[in-house]
Amino acid sequence: MTELINFWLNAQDQIVSVGRDWERCANENGGHELTCSRIIGRPLLEFVSGKVTRTFVQSLLQLARDSVKPIELDYRCDSPLLRRYTRMRVVSDASGGVLFSHQTLRTEKRSCPVRIALASQRGHHTPIRCSMCNRVKLANAWLEPEHHLQSGAPDSPQMWVIYGICNACALQLRLLTGDLNP
Repeated sequence: MTELINFWLNAQDQIVSVGRDWERCANENGGHELTCSRIIGRPLLEFVSGKVTRTFVQSLLQLARDSVKPIELDYRCDSPLLRRYTRMRVVSDASGGVLFSHQTLRTEKRSCPVRIALASQRGHHTPIRCSMCNRVKLANAWLEPEHHLQSGAPDSPQMWVIYGICNACALQLRLLTGDLNP
């Protein structure tokens, strides 16, 4: 089953509407704080963690508003038990509103459950999780979070992370904009 999850923003980047499958998806994935009644009317960036990721989303919104054609980016929207490979389609309208459509392309079972939680502050050893591919930066390598958990890292069933964007995923946006400067 390919799932299609949509939401619409107004010109001020507030969430004004969601698609019919939004509520079901939020509830099935433990996102009770993301139900319709709790997000409609709120700015999208309230739901985006990390300074780098916010900048990425703002650039994506600007690109969508400046473009005459839809923008498509592949990313991951994982659950604890599944890797979900997803395509995001972003298109603006004449009023400056933006439609985000997210289509699940395929899923894979994880080798072990991965529970991610947002760290309240960054410590020296706090991993960075890429908001697009969900890999985690440990030392200087971006790896699947299972590698970190299976290597006997923390005994906790949760991995506390901060969010960012890895170089490979940042390159996707730079390629879309034609900005190939580092």
